[in-house]
Amino acid sequence: MKEEKNLTRREMREKILEERSREKGDFRRGKTISRHQKEHSERSENQKLVIRRRKLGAFFVILAIFISLISIFLFQFISKVSVVSNESKSQNLSKYEKSVEEYLNINPSERILSNLNKNALLGSLQKDYPEVLSISDIKFNGLTSYKIYLDFRKPVASWLVDGKEFFVDSEGVSFNVNNFEKPSLNIIDDSGAIVSNGKNVASSSFFSFIGKLVSAANKQGLEISKIRIPPLSLRQVEVSVKGVSYFARMSTADSAEGQIINFKKAIEYFGTHKISPNYIDLRIEGKGYYK
Repeated sequence: MKEEKNLTRREMREKILEERSREKGDFRRGKTISRHQKEHSERSENQKLVIRRRKLGAFFVILAIFISLISIFLFQFISKVSVVSNESKSQNLSKYEKSVEEYLNINPSERILSNLNKNALLGSLQKDYPEVLSISDIKFNGLTSYKIYLDFRKPVASWLVDGKEFFVDSEGVSFNVNNFEKPSLNIIDDSGAIVSNGKNVASSSFFSFIGKLVSAANKQGLEISKIRIPPLSLRQVEVSVKGVSYFARMSTADSAEGQIINFKKAIEYFGTHKISPNYIDLRIEGKGYYK
């Protein structure tokens, strides 16, 4: 190879052009490598951002689920109860609240409203307080607090046994705490039947007869003041009305309406003829006997 000083002018120019061309090629290769590194770096950053976003998304989803569960728990959990009734004249309902709390303490899982067994709770209440008829509603009353609405048995008559007063509702269930006005109808039981608090003291047909009897008497302008069940029988009753000194003996197996109509006719007959009997027996349909 010729030394640089021995090169001709033409050879010198070619050498210079060759060196410039080589430098330019080296520059382009460096630029390509730099661009590749930059693109690789951007992809790496994008992947990191995607991963971060996924982690943040998962975190917020878990947080939302956690908050929802806490909210559901707070709105479903029963830590405090208050008992109310829209129909009872009694304002002292604390004993029922205590009974509900005792039930929930025995059954802690039922402090979650969705787990509460209303029938079992009602049965527990009725065991101690047979005057409770039903749980009509349970309403939210603030965080972890609920109102329980109770319906009470409404007496159609009072029942006197051995000097102790019971009340009887239309279902034939007896109880000794009345949350309503005292019924005007008084049943005196001399039948010797055993009355158990909270149990059926007579068949449903018996109290159906009593209800129809009261309704029929009201339609005829008579007000029944007392019903007596004579010894050893629930198939007959002795009915007294206001303003009349004698009673009528009636059969619980026959029509209440028909016997009331006959009783009114007898009252009118005795009043017209100035007769004052001890009683009148209307147990035989279409006939009446008095003494």
